[in-house]
Amino acid sequence: MPSLARSDSKQHLLLKIGGIVQGVGFRPFVHKLATELDLCGDIRNESDGVTIHIEGKKETIELFCRRLKSETPPLARIDTIESRWCDVEGIEGFSIVESDAAAFKTAAVSPDISVCENCVSEMRDPGNRRYRYPFINCTDCGPRYTITKTIPYDRPNTSMAKFVMCPTCKKEYENPLDRRYHAQPISCFECGPSLRLLHRREKWEAGSEESIGAVAQLLKEGKTVAVKGLGGFHLICDATNDEAVQRLRERKRRPSKPFAIMVKDVETAKKLARVDEMEERLLTSKERPIVLMEKTSPSSLPTPHLSDAVAPAIDRIGIMLPYTPLHLLLFDDLDIPLVATSANLGDEPIITDVQELIRKLGHVVDAVLDHDRDIVNACDDSVVQVIAGRPQWLRIARGVAPMTLPLEKRTGKKILAVGANQKNTIALAFEDKIILSPHIGDLNGIEAMEYFERTVETFTNFYGFVPDTIVHDKHPLYSTTKWASEAAMNDERLTIVEVQHHYAHTLAVMAEHSITDTVLAFSWDGTGYGDDGTIWGGEVLKADVHGFERVASLRPFRLLGGEKAVREPRRVALSLLFELFPLDEVLALKNPTVESFKPSEIKLLHQAWQKGINAPLTTSVGRLFDAVASLAGICQHISYEGESGLLLEARVSDVKKNVYGLPVKNGVIDFAPMIEELALASTPDAPAYFMRALCDCIVQIARQYVSLPLIFTGGVFQNRTLYNMVLEAFEEEEREILIPEKIPVNDASIALGQAWYAFHREEK
Repeated sequence: MPSLARSDSKQHLLLKIGGIVQGVGFRPFVHKLATELDLCGDIRNESDGVTIHIEGKKETIELFCRRLKSETPPLARIDTIESRWCDVEGIEGFSIVESDAAAFKTAAVSPDISVCENCVSEMRDPGNRRYRYPFINCTDCGPRYTITKTIPYDRPNTSMAKFVMCPTCKKEYENPLDRRYHAQPISCFECGPSLRLLHRREKWEAGSEESIGAVAQLLKEGKTVAVKGLGGFHLICDATNDEAVQRLRERKRRPSKPFAIMVKDVETAKKLARVDEMEERLLTSKERPIVLMEKTSPSSLPTPHLSDAVAPAIDRIGIMLPYTPLHLLLFDDLDIPLVATSANLGDEPIITDVQELIRKLGHVVDAVLDHDRDIVNACDDSVVQVIAGRPQWLRIARGVAPMTLPLEKRTGKKILAVGANQKNTIALAFEDKIILSPHIGDLNGIEAMEYFERTVETFTNFYGFVPDTIVHDKHPLYSTTKWASEAAMNDERLTIVEVQHHYAHTLAVMAEHSITDTVLAFSWDGTGYGDDGTIWGGEVLKADVHGFERVASLRPFRLLGGEKAVREPRRVALSLLFELFPLDEVLALKNPTVESFKPSEIKLLHQAWQKGINAPLTTSVGRLFDAVASLAGICQHISYEGESGLLLEARVSDVKKNVYGLPVKNGVIDFAPMIEELALASTPDAPAYFMRALCDCIVQIARQYVSLPLIFTGGVFQNRTLYNMVLEAFEEEEREILIPEKIPVNDASIALGQAWYAFHREEK
């Protein structure tokens, strides 16, 4: 921003503003501010933001510029401001200038946002024409990404196109001083979407017109109802009803993976979890994510309390607050926590269409609360937790993504990064930005891959984007790798780039912080294809944007049964025992791992281990968690990814010392002393000792590179106990630590790292 100390009585300032400033009420905000200050000029949308011409006295322009930054609308975000003085043109009044639609093709698409307080107040006002209207919204809230077919984000390009505005809504829509000026989903009872309740009974049929009250009654009776939200359906039931929750688990074939719950307000959340200041801020934020928090102790729970089947055997609970008007209206008739889990089958994407829901989950639900505003783009709930007072995102979706990150300079490339196979997202890099998509999910089936392809199509259509570079993971069997290879076969002009998995993890954090120089990254997770063709997962990398050096790694061991070992921690533990003891000594051991097998099974697996039959090598710290959980007798089988880590975390005692050895020699992190100790004499403190050993190992390695910033990334660092220990260990050392605070720490950020590499690759 230039100095405004010129002496002219009237001046003309040109402002070019980049960021999220389209479709979020920014132009009417500027119009209102300029009119209030009696300034003249105009504002228009451009391809990369908005342009403002402003004329008036220098003191008033100075005030306008200050307020422009300090009073930005809630959904807007200013990333850049460029300005220059121009000749005074003698403009009269202030206007909003319509722009060419093609100019929008690089503008950021806003995520969907929870209903704002102003709309809630109107919905609660019996005298308001939108009293109890379940689709109330304005420019500060409501659906965006999920209803958008293409940009510009205008009503004809959304699923609201079929709803013709009534005269009253149209008047609000066209008034720059109204809160609903150009609010594309604007509607009311007269002209907007409507609800429909379908009952299962003998056949699916329409129910009562008083659908919200009817749903509340069904939930009180222990029934399961599918409710259509912003980005898909939720399966909802009474979270205090053991029978209802267990029935949902049985019908959905989800034996132990935790369910998220939705509660009426923060006060209810505080009865069920220990909610700190940051967690409360996230719960009540405009994004309204699921926040993972520590459960309150059973003795302090209210009556009735949450069913143990909601999040069995772990000490965390995922809670979110209502984020649509429909949810709020439902809680008017209920005062109980509700299970609110995504309506899908297995690893398939969240369901958005009622007919598909009935076809796939008709046996799971007793009723469906549907509406006729189509969901164009599916979008799951975002998930976050707080570690050391900072947010750590586990899934970015509704409310958070699409996420736009600025590039330090413009690029002529059009880069499409296709991410990993688990927790997949995609990223587009072009002009001066990288755009990270919402969560797509695990690409383990046809439906998931079709959803991936639809998401690619959605984003390329948004921006008229034809990639010239596609970036993928090195794993030859990933669906995304195969997709990229096929794309290259069909288009010779495409440049195909591959990036190693754990290096991409590192690059993603560097991208968030706009770092290009050398860092030391601990990239620890469950699985990633290594440069040597083995499965990596316990890597310490010295890296910059042009490449990396693997300076340390976990001692390799075999995964007995390959993928089967991922579901059976006992197989991982047994493999480690084979590394340390002869077969006869393993058979003689008295520990939970050995006792979970028959002797004949151990002998057969030992032969496979010796010959390397279906027993690939790995350096995975994630699998080391599995082994410790097995040897400690915590679990021998798991039903969802990361379960062993959560179970270990729930059993961590308050110990300040480490009795397990995890030495590092010649770049090899040796698990032998720790596993031997644990195999011969388990203790209830084993989970805590294990975390301490990992932390001490990290400190030992980091001290060899005192000049480098540190990065901790990968799914292992979702473990709050370990991450807290690590951050505390470096507090006194004043080391620079780059923490992923906007992007997920897990595989959902791989696409961003891939794009960051490809962006800088052109500079080599």
